[in-house]
Amino acid sequence: MMTHWMLRTGLAALLAVAIFPFPEAKAGEYLIVSGGPALKFNEDDKPAPHDRYWANFIDSAITRIAQIKADQPGSLIAWLVYRPAYVERGREMNQDLVREVETRAAALGVKLLWFDRTRQLVNYINRGQDRRQAPIIGFDFFGHSNKACFMFDYSSDVDGGSVSFLHQNQLTAIEKTAFAPNAAARSWGCHSGESYSEAWKKHFGFPMMGAIGKTDYSAGGLPVPSSEGGHWVQ
Repeated sequence: MMTHWMLRTGLAALLAVAIFPFPEAKAGEYLIVSGGPALKFNEDDKPAPHDRYWANFIDSAITRIAQIKADQPGSLIAWLVYRPAYVERGREMNQDLVREVETRAAALGVKLLWFDRTRQLVNYINRGQDRRQAPIIGFDFFGHSNKACFMFDYSSDVDGGSVSFLHQNQLTAIEKTAFAPNAAARSWGCHSGESYSEAWKKHFGFPMMGAIGKTDYSAGGLPVPSSEGGHWVQ
């Protein structure tokens, strides 16, 4: 039986293909990175609380993975997910969200890799595969962000703040040769197109698509720009 989240992610996948066409098929690895949700305890009393739904960054990643698998069967895909935020939100909900994510990854047939620290993510990017044989050809980030920072947690460990992140000034820790020269990169978080995209292109030599303004995950599947005048840029 098809579940609600499968329906949501499947429909969004079909709609997004026309907006973000896939790069030409080639040998290499796709990396999908999911940050974690805020705690409801920290957010529910705010005028615009974040992450009422715990799986915003999980469902969107599944949509993207399904796109890649459908368009390029047999592609090498690694899904890296920030574990601590799902452990904490799961405790709050009295639910094993780590197991839930693992179940969804298994159903999709994708390699799931948890990370607890930014360094672990960077190490996988640099050396998770022999990058001479399997360079990264696609990179997608789903999570909280501001114009200069991917935030793997937000309002989880610290109310309104982040303790695990990849700032644009930290991109130099990632080896340029980990990526194929014509790789495709997208940040689906808020504000990334206002600074992070430029820093990414300056370091790696190829563009990253990012948003001007905020993005909205609430409809399921891939997020869309939600600020007045918001749009995607490279």
